[in-house]
Amino acid sequence: MTFEDWTYVMYETMEVYPSSWMFYLFFIFLTAFAFLNMVMGRVLNVLDEEHQQALAEDEDHVDINDVMLELHELKATLARVESLLPNARSQ
Repeated sequence: MTFEDWTYVMYETMEVYPSSWMFYLFFIFLTAFAFLNMVMGRVLNVLDEEHQQALAEDEDHVDINDVMLELHELKATLARVESLLPNARSQ
């Protein structure tokens, strides 16, 4: 698929079949289009795999906002426990 010397074959064929250039032109464009689509498909497939892997890795990391929310909830719980301690000692 290097497209080397295809013009030589085309000109030899055109001596016998003058309109054979249409076949060669169609074949070259179709082959180049198919090859380009295969290459682009593979590139996009690899990019999609990398993107999915990056998303999976991001899910493993803890979000700072979630940590701050949990810390705030723990402080509120600790404050409630501390407020109950003097009541428990007096009983």
